[in-house]
Amino acid sequence: MLMIDSKTLFFFEEISKIPRESGNEKEISAYLCSFAKSRKLYYEVDEYYNVYIRKETGTNDFLILQAHTDMVCEKEQEKQFDFAKDSIELVEENGFLCANGTTLGADNGIGVAQILSVLDSEIPCNIEAVFTSSEETTMDGASCFDTTKLKGRMLLNLDGFSENSILIQSASFHDIILRDSYKLLDIEEKNGYLIQLSGLLGGHSGEDIDKNRGNASILMATFLRQISNIEVSEFVGGSKFNVIPSCAKAKFLTTLNEEEVVEKLDKFLIENKKAFSNLQIKLEKARVNKILSKSASKKWLEFIYLFPHGVYLRDKTMPTTSMNLGVVDLEKHIYKLGMRSIKKEEKQSLSYLREYCENNQISLEVIGYQPGFSSDAKSKLITTLLKTHPKELFLKDPSIKLVHFTVEAGFFQENIPDIEVAIISCNIIGAHTTKECVEIESIKRTDEWLFRFIQNL
Repeated sequence: MLMIDSKTLFFFEEISKIPRESGNEKEISAYLCSFAKSRKLYYEVDEYYNVYIRKETGTNDFLILQAHTDMVCEKEQEKQFDFAKDSIELVEENGFLCANGTTLGADNGIGVAQILSVLDSEIPCNIEAVFTSSEETTMDGASCFDTTKLKGRMLLNLDGFSENSILIQSASFHDIILRDSYKLLDIEEKNGYLIQLSGLLGGHSGEDIDKNRGNASILMATFLRQISNIEVSEFVGGSKFNVIPSCAKAKFLTTLNEEEVVEKLDKFLIENKKAFSNLQIKLEKARVNKILSKSASKKWLEFIYLFPHGVYLRDKTMPTTSMNLGVVDLEKHIYKLGMRSIKKEEKQSLSYLREYCENNQISLEVIGYQPGFSSDAKSKLITTLLKTHPKELFLKDPSIKLVHFTVEAGFFQENIPDIEVAIISCNIIGAHTTKECVEIESIKRTDEWLFRFIQNL
């Protein structure tokens, strides 16, 4: 039990006991419905496990508070943990709340907990709480939510990463599947090598894409291209569209002897340790019974090595369009790519990507799209947030920001064109990684801002 005097942290601890990986939101939706029922609040739940709760105790126009219930589920390689049934193990360290060997789920569990704290308060207010599912994967929750029931025309989303800021524009996101036609050839089993690369920081493909954290799949391909006469047998890197890969593994054959392979590996580690200080590569012998031919291996590795991962278009210091090579799986012939854009360059970027894939005999299919949002900095929502900002707690004025990550608010604005949208949040570090943590005092400061804002309404 955490010894922290905060209602938000109490609710976060409660929901951290509930498995809530994207696509597995049934239990968390049941918890939210039980919460509403016990407080005699109106609630609805739909087939996507979205939950709508309405509190009507004030005289203000309705304010929509929105957060998503699911989380990205990543764990340390050696960690024994089942996200389908185990509770997140919370750890308090140096003023931060972390998890033991897994993602924390502060993205967006803290937002959920903040809304519950508001609904559980005695403040007279008219609140429509919208808890959506599957934000970290398909965004089916937000895209299929029935917005016709919403009375409010101001939506405050609590799914950000930096405190003391008001986000007024977000990026759109394309879910893209690539498929290859390379043939793995069955051969008589031979002695080969298994190589495992780990230690990269990984991270959120929107928030961290410009931070030079490396892409494990591309780094692995960079090394394997240096192996003479290589025949790749297996290659797997990454886990999700929206997570920068932190580890990868591959099997291969080569005419080089073990000493020569190790020599190249040692040199590669020395060359890359400066950029990636925690980089680790483990090499061991392995049996191989299927391969790409030498010519196919060379061409395939070149495709991964040259892939346009990272920031594609930039406006001064801010990324406007980026691509994340999230998953590479040679055996399944599938690659999962996430592309984000704040501006209207998506068409240009997709044209470039299509041409790149066509030149490498790779098919491309856009399987999902999530819109961004944009709000006027002079709108009532933004000006009221500025008016009620507790500068004495944050010690400086809030910043107005455009962000490169994607949130569900775009779906609400798409369906309700006249809605005003903004995002505030506390400090969350390392989202989508096992290093994810949230600053405890930041939660308290942001809670105070949220409550002052609602009281002003």
